[in-house]
Amino acid sequence: MTKHRTLKAVGFFFVLAAVLAFLALPKSQAGAGKPIRWKATFEPVINANLIGSGEFVGGVNHVNINNGSGSNDTPCSATGTSGSYSYLELQVFTPSLQFINMSGFSGDSGLPSSYGFPNTKADWPHCVEDFLNNNLHPTEEYAHIILRFTTCGCGNTKTDLMAMTDGEILPVHMMFLFFTHNWYTLPKSSTPYPYLNLMMNAHGYLKTDATHPDIYIKKEGNVWTAYVDTEFGNSFYPPENLVGYNSNDWPTTKSDGILGQYATYGSSQVGGKGKTTWTTTYHYPWAKAPLKFQIAFTKY
Repeated sequence: MTKHRTLKAVGFFFVLAAVLAFLALPKSQAGAGKPIRWKATFEPVINANLIGSGEFVGGVNHVNINNGSGSNDTPCSATGTSGSYSYLELQVFTPSLQFINMSGFSGDSGLPSSYGFPNTKADWPHCVEDFLNNNLHPTEEYAHIILRFTTCGCGNTKTDLMAMTDGEILPVHMMFLFFTHNWYTLPKSSTPYPYLNLMMNAHGYLKTDATHPDIYIKKEGNVWTAYVDTEFGNSFYPPENLVGYNSNDWPTTKSDGILGQYATYGSSQVGGKGKTTWTTTYHYPWAKAPLKFQIAFTKY
């Protein structure tokens, strides 16, 4: 856990700690001493399917922009041995992010449509498509959003974003998290919970004949611009089989993908007149779809 009280990475990430990031501004933006201030802007790009409204200023109008570093208990890069990482992240608490015709979804099928998103009726993965495209984000039900870029798990040994030189390009790992609830306030066990938490997870790997990685950051002066153009389909880590995984922790998968989490509940009785007990089962359907955008983080 860093001093900024943000996500702690274990393996790739221990996502439960992400919820705690919303409880307070990090010290870098809390006004102590000479704070580091950040603002961020979604840059215009051809065929982008995610845009943001205006300029996001850290600590203003329900926006947090955090940067920091830390270390893991285990190595986190694909080929290196360092457990160190650094990150830049945007947290938005009012509706200002819009997905535009994000399509081409594939993934698990045959899942009950009742376990989808509010105001959607389609089965997975098209309920994800409806949810993303038909709402400004965050929504009332999904008020917790983190867009994070980190050097952890990208196959490169350089780990400090702030030490980048002008014009340098560094592959990064992207996580885009949409929370409808956290695991410390689960609903009553006797009531089905039909909403999904959602995690988009992708790495900056260089495809054959490509000029740049799927996801990378380029530094120019006091601006760190993240470039995202991914289909969540790197060949290094194909989709992992999560059948049988039953935990309220996000699985620490290495594969790229759009991962959902929902819970179902079953009852049982001990003996003919025994007390009814409820068992929670967690499900993790996955999907893939093209995602393209650019966001510039400016330090001032």
